[in-house]
Amino acid sequence: MATNASRAGRNAPAHSQRQGGQAGAPSRTVALTITLAVLGVFVTYVPITAVSDSLTTIGASTGASTADLQWVSDSYILPMAAMILSAGVFGDLHGRRRVYLIGMALTVLGTVIAALAGTLSGMSALQLLWTGQAVTGAGAGLLLPTTLALIAHAVPDLRTRARYVALWATGLVLGITVGPLISGTILRYAGWGWVFVPNAGLALVAGALAALRLPESKAPDGRHLDWPGQITATIAIAASIFGVIEGGQSGWSSARAVSGLAAGAVAFAAFLAVEARSSSPLLDLSLFRSPAFSAAGFSAVIALFALVGTIFLLSLFFGAGQHLSPLAIGVRLLFINGVTAVANPLVGRLLTRWPPLALLAVGLALGSVAMFVLTGMQADTSIGAAAWRLATLGVADAFMLSAVAVAAINAVPHRLAGMAAAANTALRQYGAVLGPAVLGVILTSRIAGGASMSSALHTALNVNGVLLVIAAIVCAMTLRLGRNTAN
Repeated sequence: MATNASRAGRNAPAHSQRQGGQAGAPSRTVALTITLAVLGVFVTYVPITAVSDSLTTIGASTGASTADLQWVSDSYILPMAAMILSAGVFGDLHGRRRVYLIGMALTVLGTVIAALAGTLSGMSALQLLWTGQAVTGAGAGLLLPTTLALIAHAVPDLRTRARYVALWATGLVLGITVGPLISGTILRYAGWGWVFVPNAGLALVAGALAALRLPESKAPDGRHLDWPGQITATIAIAASIFGVIEGGQSGWSSARAVSGLAAGAVAFAAFLAVEARSSSPLLDLSLFRSPAFSAAGFSAVIALFALVGTIFLLSLFFGAGQHLSPLAIGVRLLFINGVTAVANPLVGRLLTRWPPLALLAVGLALGSVAMFVLTGMQADTSIGAAAWRLATLGVADAFMLSAVAVAAINAVPHRLAGMAAAANTALRQYGAVLGPAVLGVILTSRIAGGASMSSALHTALNVNGVLLVIAAIVCAMTLRLGRNTAN
C-alpha cells in the first residue's frame, strides 16, 4: 500500500505538475490559493494564544473560577477538533472553496460574539464568551484541513508542494506567535473584548478575497456523506477530549472524566466498525497500512503534545514562577515561535531534497534535546540565558510542523490528499489537547508534593523529551523499512 501510494504521488499528471510549477514562480491562481491557505491557518491559531494570554484579565473582570477560565480555551478547542474529519469529506464533496468560506464566516461571527461578551460582566459575559469561542472553534475545524487540501490540490508535484506546506506551517507558527503580542498590547490600553477584533477583521478580508478570486476544487470520485461515520467520529473526538479536559481539571478518577473517556472509547470502536464496512468511508482505514502515513500520524500526536504542552508550561512558569507580565511572557515565547517562523522557509527547501520522514526524525530528536536544555531554567534565569534554549525548541518546531504535514499527504495518492490532511490534522489537534491536560497534571501533582515550580517544570519537560525520542526512533525505523522494501 505504501509503495503504491508513493508511486501514485510521483506519477501525478503532467498538466497538474505544470500548474503547481516545478520550477519558477507559481501561477497567479496557485499563488492566491497558497496565500489564502496561509491566512486561513493563521486565523485559526491566533485565538489560541491570544485568549490564553488574556485569561488572567478575563478572570479578574468576570470573577471566573479556574475551571471557568479553562473552558474559555476548551470551548474553542473541542468543536475545532470535532469538526476536522468532517471538514475533509465536506470539502471533497461540496467544494473546498465553499468550506473555506463557511469556516471564515463562522470565524467572523464567533469573534464578534466573543468581542461583545467584553461589554458584559460576571457569568453573562462568560456564557457569551464560551458561545463565541465555540462558534469560532467550529470555523477553525473547517479551515484547518481545508487549507492543507487546497495546497495539495493546487500543487500536485510533491517537491514543490513541500515548499508551500512549509509556508503553511509558517502561517500556523506566526498565528501562535502574534497572538500573545496582540493581546498583551491591547490589554494595556483597552478591555479584553477588543482582543478578538483584529482576528475578525482579518477573517473578513480573507473571506472576501476567497469569495471573489479563489477557484473551486472537489474530489468526489463517487463518494457520499458517511453519516454513521460522521456521527461516531464527532462523538468519539468530542467525548474523549472532554474526558481529557475534565481529567486535567478534576482528576482522572472523577465521574465526568471517566464517563467522557469511556464514551469516547465506545464511540471510537463504533467508528472503526462503521468505517470498515462503509462503501464511502469518512476515513479510509487502509491509509494506515502505509507505514509512512502511520508514522506521521503518531509523530503528529507527540509533536503537538510536546509543543503546545511546553508553551502551556512555560507560560505558567514565566507568570507564576518569574512573575512576568503577559506582554513580557509573549516576548519570551517569541524566541520559540519567531525562530520557527524564520526557519520554516529553510526547512521547506530541505523538504524538496530530503524525505519528509528523515527531516521529521531530525526535528523530533532536536526537540528532545531542546526539552533537556530547557530544564536548565530556574526562577531567576534571565531572558538572555533563556533565549538560546527557547530558540533551540523553535528550530525543532520548524522541522516537526512542516515535515509531519508533508509526510502525511505525500504518503497517499493525490485523490486522497484531502482525507489524509484531515486525518493528520485531527491527530495533531488531539495531541494539542492532551499536552496541556497531561503535563498540567504532572506539574500540579509535583507542586502539591512539595516541589518548586522550577523542579515541577523540569519533570514535565523530561517526559516530553522521552516521548520525542521515541517518536524520532519510530520515524527513523519507518524510513529504513521503506528503503529496504524499495531495494
